[in-house]
Amino acid sequence: MVVLGLVEAWCLSRIEAHILNRFFILPIFAVTMSLGQALGQGEKPSAGPESLFGLDNVIDVHIRIEPEEWAKLQPPKGTKMDFDAALKDVMEDAVTGGHFRSEKSTRSGLAGYLGVDHQYGKAEVTIDGETVKGIGLRYKGNGTFLEYVEGDVTRRLSFKIDFNEYDDELEFRGLTKVNLNNGSLMREPLSYELFREAGIHCSRVGYAKVSLTIPGKIDRRPHGLYTVIEQMDKRFLKDRYSSAKGLLMKPGTFGAFRYFGEEWDEYEIGFVPKTKPTEEQKQRVIEFARLIHKSGDDAFEEKVEEYLDVDQFLRFIAVNVLLTNLDSFLGGSQNHYIYLEPESNKFQFFPWDMDSSFGVAQFWVGTPETCRDMSIDHPAGKGHTLIKRVLNIPRHKQTYHDYLDTYLNTIFAEEKMHQQIERVGAFVRPLVKINGRNATDGFDAVLAERPTDREQQPLKYFVTKRRASVRRQLDGESEGHILFDKPPDWREIIGWDWGKIIGQLIKKNMAFRWGIAILSVLLLNFSGWLWGVVVGFRGSILWGFLNMFFYPLTPVIYGFGVQRELGRRSAIWSIFCAACFVALIVTAIAMGSE
Repeated sequence: MVVLGLVEAWCLSRIEAHILNRFFILPIFAVTMSLGQALGQGEKPSAGPESLFGLDNVIDVHIRIEPEEWAKLQPPKGTKMDFDAALKDVMEDAVTGGHFRSEKSTRSGLAGYLGVDHQYGKAEVTIDGETVKGIGLRYKGNGTFLEYVEGDVTRRLSFKIDFNEYDDELEFRGLTKVNLNNGSLMREPLSYELFREAGIHCSRVGYAKVSLTIPGKIDRRPHGLYTVIEQMDKRFLKDRYSSAKGLLMKPGTFGAFRYFGEEWDEYEIGFVPKTKPTEEQKQRVIEFARLIHKSGDDAFEEKVEEYLDVDQFLRFIAVNVLLTNLDSFLGGSQNHYIYLEPESNKFQFFPWDMDSSFGVAQFWVGTPETCRDMSIDHPAGKGHTLIKRVLNIPRHKQTYHDYLDTYLNTIFAEEKMHQQIERVGAFVRPLVKINGRNATDGFDAVLAERPTDREQQPLKYFVTKRRASVRRQLDGESEGHILFDKPPDWREIIGWDWGKIIGQLIKKNMAFRWGIAILSVLLLNFSGWLWGVVVGFRGSILWGFLNMFFYPLTPVIYGFGVQRELGRRSAIWSIFCAACFVALIVTAIAMGSE
């Protein structure tokens, strides 16, 4: 009986436990799960890179870097930021057919001509509470040092974060690099979104509130609101193509897909591979460049589709044209990527660095009005060889026009774009105050309904006017404005600087002969000047000084008009010397224009 009682008691206890589990424990479990889900609804996903991006997403980024590492980022002390001289050097390099790369630096572009290399310093970064130590931090972009002031840690300059600069295995949420841009908070994100909607692979974008700690100098000081830009690298290619076997290049030179001859070394400098090219890929680049610049029209039409993903290229051009994105492939600049896709073995183009989109880059090509009315059939003028040759093929031009027409009614529709501008603007505006007292006023100018002195291309106004221009052109009512009716003459833009032009030519053409010629001309003119001065002082002290400071004009006037017997031979010699100098300059100009 005792045994039976124990068994009965045990059975009853199991039944009670079951009942309790069902009616008490399970509800508690269910409530707990519900609370957990409710509490987790506002949390950002942390599994992948998507947590860093989105036009309605802002992350907190705190950078901590030691003073000695911070010093590595800065240009050498005493570096003179002479932007006028650097810009002239850049343009002269373009005139003389250079690679857009100065001997002052290993970096291409304006920063290189300033003599600046972007160097890494070791730092740690905390993103939304998650800390990664031992990352590489450097400045980025050619325009970075426009705002640079030596010793000023408050300047809001663009950064590149490289997680595996010092540790090849280090990454963050699947990324090895990420960019923090201090440029446009609206134009660039909206532009990337348009390219994405057009089916063009491009970087993801988000926002970041950045703070900075430099021990002994500043502690968690708010540094600014930045855009977060996904880096185009092997990780990007694997994500979009499931493979990184193709050749990724970021041109560092003026001119779109230039032909540098048959040696790869020149292309290594001009095209700047971001992945290691195979011998077959090297040859493919050279062959396509040759086809673009050396083939006849029939041969180009027959073979271009073997090398170029024409459909992708036309969509890429169409979006650039809608945005009047001139600081890009349209303008022949380095702000784009080129990818030799391995499966098709064809070239594709990706956008990059679009803070001057929506018609902003007009400083040498026209006015705000002419940029809004830019020609759709000659978007880069008549001198952009690849665009011109592709659009000269009737079926490709028609496809391109069809894309423009479709985009006007879809991704670039007026109501859709205005709503998107308002939505993103409403999200970003409260965050802008971190950039300083005047930042909100500047941001409001971008969102204004009409142009102001502060902002000549407000976004919604640009969209309305640009759409109307493209529609008129598609309907045959207008040809638009050709911003470059001929290839740009950079010499007219920058003014003449004979010494630098001749110096560039000496580097690139028969240095010895040019050196002898220049030295000879200088010696000739020195002899003419000295003869004129001596003859002038023999006449009077006044004419001596005049001949000294106003060579060769005064010696000629003196020799032929005042003291014909005394100074006639000197005057003739001065004319000859000056003529030699003019001849040298004319020759230099002619060679620089080739």
